[in-house]
Amino acid sequence: MADRFMVTLHELTAAMDTYADALLRRDHGMTFNEFEYLVVVGEHDRADITELAGCLRLTKAAVSKRLPALEAADLVRRTVDPSNRRRVLVSLTAGGGQRLQAAAEHLEAELDTVFHPADPLADELDTDRLNADLLTLFTRIKAKELPQ
Repeated sequence: MADRFMVTLHELTAAMDTYADALLRRDHGMTFNEFEYLVVVGEHDRADITELAGCLRLTKAAVSKRLPALEAADLVRRTVDPSNRRRVLVSLTAGGGQRLQAAAEHLEAELDTVFHPADPLADELDTDRLNADLLTLFTRIKAKELPQ
């Protein structure tokens, strides 16, 4: 771990992703990347491939390549937009929504044990304050985006 905030934050994110991936694979039969797809699809119901690619920070080709496996697992459904036959819309299936909810609740509960350990001598973290600080940082960074 470095003494630089940016490096520490990056390393923390990588460690959390690795932990979440192992937990989700073991207990829910999905990867963290698949979980992320489902979260984004759930939050942007009936989004098209372009919208999903932007939210996932991936190319449209990468999003399109992943969808058949999620569709075969009955987690998502693709439909053609009736107002624009070239536009494909993606939504969660009922089963996909249930699996996402179960995985999200489990992941949240597991991470809660990190923030609020059972050991009475361990320091608890103020997750509300941490989240507020991270959202503030996110907003400030987004405001400083460099032009393309």
